[in-house]
Parts: sequence; C-alpha cells; structure tokens
Amino acid sequence: MISVVIPVYNAAKYLQRCVASVLCQTYTDIECILVNDGSKDKSLQLCQSFAKKDSRIIVVNKENEGVDKTRFEGLKHATGEFVMFLDSDDWLEKDAVENLMKPMSQFEADVVVGQIRNVYHVAFLYLRDWRQKSLKNANKLISHEEMMEDYYLSFFGINILPVSMCATLYRRSVINQAQLQPSGLGFGEDLAFNMKLMPYVQRYYMIDKIVYNYRKERWGASPKYLDNWLKNARLLFDSKMQQIKELHYDKAIKWQLIEYVNYMKTYVRNSLLYDAKHIEKRKDILREEFQVHGFAEKVQLLSTMEYKDQVLFDVIQNRDVDQLFVLIHQRMMQTSSLYKWKVRLGIHCF
Repeated sequence: MISVVIPVYNAAKYLQRCVASVLCQTYTDIECILVNDGSKDKSLQLCQSFAKKDSRIIVVNKENEGVDKTRFEGLKHATGEFVMFLDSDDWLEKDAVENLMKPMSQFEADVVVGQIRNVYHVAFLYLRDWRQKSLKNANKLISHEEMMEDYYLSFFGINILPVSMCATLYRRSVINQAQLQPSGLGFGEDLAFNMKLMPYVQRYYMIDKIVYNYRKERWGASPKYLDNWLKNARLLFDSKMQQIKELHYDKAIKWQLIEYVNYMKTYVRNSLLYDAKHIEKRKDILREEFQVHGFAEKVQLLSTMEYKDQVLFDVIQNRDVDQLFVLIHQRMMQTSSLYKWKVRLGIHCF
C-alpha cells in the first residue's frame, strides 16, 4: 500500500482537485491521509465529507504548527509500505503512483523521484511549464556509494538532483530508520528532510515522466516573508553545516559557504524587486544579520577559498550594507527587465 500524506491549511478552494487526483490514480492500493493544520476556512469540513464517501481517506485534525510538523503528523498515521507527500493546492497526474512504483518494485529502490510541471496562475489563465528538470540523471539507478560520492552535494548548493519532497515516493521503513524529526525551519524543510534521509538510502531512481503539478500563484516574495528570510536562511545554513560535520563531508564546506554569501545577494535582490518601499527596514535587517555571532568567521573562512565575484564578496566582508544595495541595484538595472520596468514606471523608489 502507498500512503499519500496531504498537509491541509486553508485550502478549501483547491482540495477537491487535489484529493480527486489521489483517489483516481491508476494504481489503486492507496490510503489518503488528510492532516488539517488548524485551518480557518472550510477545509476540515471538506476533508470529513471526502472521508465519508471513500474509506481510503483518513482525516487528522490538529492545531496550526506549519507544514513541516503537519507532514510528520501524517507519517504517524501512515500504514503503507511506501509514502508520498502532496501539498493541498497541487495535484498528481493520474498515473503518477503507477509510474513511480514500477522502478520501486523493479530495482527495490528506497526513493523514486518523478518530474514536476509548474502551473502558473496569471489572472484567469493557467500557464503550464512543460520543461522537465534534472533529466540528465533520469532513468538511472544510483547506489548508496554513488549518492554519497557524486550526488549528495545537491543538498549543499550544487544543483545535481532535485531536493524537493514533491513528486517523490519513499520507502517508509527507510524514513523510520533515519529517525527523522521536524526541522523547525521557516523554509527549506524539503531539503532538510532529504538531506537527513539520503545517507540511509541504498538505491535511488529518477524517472523522466511528469507526475506532479505544482501550482504557482504568488509571484515574488511578500514583505512578511522577507522579514524572516535571512534568519531562516541562516538556520538552514547551520543545519547543513551540522550535517557536514556529523558525516565528515568536508568537500561540501566550500559550496555551503558560497551559498551563504549568495543568501545575502538573494535577500537584497528580492528586497529591491518586491519591497522597495521599505528599503531602510530591509537594510536594518541585513545589518542585524551581519552582527550575528559567527558571521565574521564564515566570511573569513570563505576568503581562503575561491569566490568568483570578488567585488560582491569584498562589500559583504566589509559589512557595507548601503554599498551592497547600490551594487545589486546597478547589476539588476543591467540584467533584470522586470526591475528596469518597475524603476521606469516609478513603482520602484530605491
């Protein structure tokens, strides 16, 4: 049996399609675990009504704790040999489970990953992105030794394998063996889950078929999201560095330090692009991050390694927040059409 865990929070307008995509799978030996995370809309009532119509549905109700803890709560109720995770605003292709199960059975894999289709909501239109990702390593069995030697860097800033939990079928016994716990991260919980799991995976397989539709309705980053972005990025960085230390995976240190600097660049870019009206607030948050214990040590360690953008690195090393914003602004004026459009229309006030 396959357990499909769906964390649900204020998803009433999406649930019908999401749940139907599970119940209508060509592979029918499925249980669907709906975990209501303290929704304030009619999500719980919908979950309960679905359960009355189909015995394969299990409904769990809990207080709001976020998607990470909600997924783990769903795992507690899973009885299937295999488990998938599906977000409540997304949906599966009708043959998704069947396509993922084939290599799982054929190769006795512990993890099988499919492809994701991005579906963008623009006004009343849905634009489907048919481009498939990570196909270079598709239809290939990856052993434990190969994973740790050649592919595990994917979780430390090198884009080799996908790090999302979406479109992935897991052998539940391996999750249990790894004794995983909620990460407590504000973002990157998918990456943290797989980063902790992969050292226990003996066989990994990726297929080239699209199995998962990922709904993207928000464009950019909201001011509220940006308020805690740097803190959450640092927590994710610390989690990765702890994993590197525990596994003595020293070859990932350089790439992780580079990613840390890139966090700063990404924060400034998103601040300029999506919250230019509050630039001084964004600068103050970055100044606070520069004063966090350990920042100087991280940058000093990276200074002994190669970083391709020396100008950017020097500005960050000097903790010059104003100059960092100016530098990123100048570069975005050269490379970002959206940013230039906002500036010229007066939407941007930097």
